[in-house]
Amino acid sequence: MPAQVKRPGGMLKASAGPDGRGLTGRECKPMAKTDDPRRDDGELATAVPARRAPKRKLTRIEKSQRTRQAICDAAAEIIGEFGYAEASIARIMERAGLGHGTFYAYFDSRAALFDQLLPMKGSEVLDFLHDRVKGASNFVEMETKGFLGFLEFAQSHPWFFRLLHEAEVAAPDGYRQHIDNIMVRFRRSLKRSWDLGELPGYGEQELDTLAYLLISARDYVYSQHVARSPDMASALQDAVETYRKFISFGLRGAPGDQAAPPPGASSRAKPA
Repeated sequence: MPAQVKRPGGMLKASAGPDGRGLTGRECKPMAKTDDPRRDDGELATAVPARRAPKRKLTRIEKSQRTRQAICDAAAEIIGEFGYAEASIARIMERAGLGHGTFYAYFDSRAALFDQLLPMKGSEVLDFLHDRVKGASNFVEMETKGFLGFLEFAQSHPWFFRLLHEAEVAAPDGYRQHIDNIMVRFRRSLKRSWDLGELPGYGEQELDTLAYLLISARDYVYSQHVARSPDMASALQDAVETYRKFISFGLRGAPGDQAAPPPGASSRAKPA
């Protein structure tokens, strides 16, 4: 029987067998814990990196959705830079980083893309604003948050207004659908506030007119005022405060006795 030799750490190692090959056995006792990072053979131990979880493969539907989104995103940017007339399929697909032929797997024609593009991007804006107004406690707070959110979206997506304004001629079906989509959201919001008694001076038949006034304010205040200002940040904040006062107090601009005289009224005191 081979002799056993005592090794550091309490481990017993058997000597070579009679044929001189290999070890005949070990006593399986745990080694004492040590701060020494070396292995039994004296070499420094190296940590084995943890394996990353394998990345989930996209399904065919997910890949298709991503490709379609990439085409639409590229088209919006190209229209913002060059207009609808110069937004060729070649330009759009080059911006998207996709082959020209891929376009026809998703859209029958350039016109078909254009008619779907504004409603799609408009829905993205509406979803963005829906998140921004969450938590608002009343109509004025909700409208102020929505107004600010829209101006900030327009500022960070400079292609949006050209996509919107040229669509009335270049993609009339898409433009009409976009306006209808906006009106559905505004009607629902205004009706909710009206039901809660927050618009006491208006009849239900007036809510559509109010909706168009609020929609128009967003468009023109940004495109004709904020976007043209040399100090856009200050112009944006000033516009939001003016809008808040307007929807709170109308043309008077202040509540109760602090209000200015109605438009056209004389500010001079009447003689006693």
